[in-house]
Amino acid sequence: MQIQKDVRRTSPDSYGVKSDEANDKISISVTCGSDGTEVPVSVWNKTSDQFAARLRKVARERRRWARKAHIFCYRVYDADLPDYSCAIDIYKGVGPDEGYCGVVIAEYQAPKEIDPLRATRRFEDVCAIVPVVLGIPADQVFVKQRRRAKGGGQYRDAKQLSHRRLCTAESGYLIEADLSGYLDTGIFLDHRVTRQLVGELARGKRFLNLFAYTGVASVHAAGAGAHTTTVDMSKTYLAWAKRNMEQNGFTGSDHRYINADVTAWISSAIAHGETYDIIFVDPPTFSNSKTMGQRTWSVQRDHAQLLSLLIRMLAPGGVIIFSCNLRRFDPDVERLAAAHIQMRDITARTIPHDFERNPRIHHCYAVVPIGSINKNERS
Repeated sequence: MQIQKDVRRTSPDSYGVKSDEANDKISISVTCGSDGTEVPVSVWNKTSDQFAARLRKVARERRRWARKAHIFCYRVYDADLPDYSCAIDIYKGVGPDEGYCGVVIAEYQAPKEIDPLRATRRFEDVCAIVPVVLGIPADQVFVKQRRRAKGGGQYRDAKQLSHRRLCTAESGYLIEADLSGYLDTGIFLDHRVTRQLVGELARGKRFLNLFAYTGVASVHAAGAGAHTTTVDMSKTYLAWAKRNMEQNGFTGSDHRYINADVTAWISSAIAHGETYDIIFVDPPTFSNSKTMGQRTWSVQRDHAQLLSLLIRMLAPGGVIIFSCNLRRFDPDVERLAAAHIQMRDITARTIPHDFERNPRIHHCYAVVPIGSINKNERS
């Protein structure tokens, strides 16, 4: 069964395994998600039937939940079984892609102490089982690998054109997803509820989206009647953000797109007296992009300084929604207090149902000046 994209076809010989050990696969029976029939699947590990059972159980529940909630993109598996360490997401098409359903399997890099051949074979089992359990044609399954970065941006280098773009939807808005061109698809699914919150807060307000990526948060704000400013250092992602806005009818001078190093742009905006009612900032964990020159960015090291600048751009009664994906993120309370900033942890209310197994998938805070009474951010 051929899987799309970059499944690693590593030969066991490269790990010093004899060729006669490369053909000891077994057959397990897997229930097909499209018609309920039992399908024989060739795998390396007998325990892969446990992965198939877990995926089938969760996918069935998520399908019902997503259908009821009108959700088109959602997670069905996230390393539920430690030996099968990957994330599996479903993307359903709308509009011109109505009826198309794509699946993205993102393999987490195995720890160094795990035998690489064993990890490879387990992942090959995952790739063989997923199309059958989910009832998806194999050429609609896209495989990627998440590696621990030695330094770099939040997103994969955006040099390649899309291989498979998909028109999907979130909260009634059309969104362009890319299932194969980049490591991330253009929609951070764990921020679904956060973006809905942003839309509620931005109703009729001046909205600023920093480190905007593909601008999905700007779409939610614009849909609520906000004037939007979308800032990102990547021309590719900023153009993607503009396409997302335009395909929902959000055009004209009420919506600005700024291609700039975010931290440098903030200083310029402050000098020009720009203020906003709602600021959404979801910075990368780390970046050493060439656009930043000799500087680097670390969300743990630099968040207090960033927020101390953003608080100067906040209109009276406004709020900053700050989010990050650093699992061990620890707010610098002393530096924030010295800058007269208070952060209220709203993470729990922003974790979607399909990410409840992993409540540390992101951190999210409502940020306001100390002593202010904010009417926008509801408790």
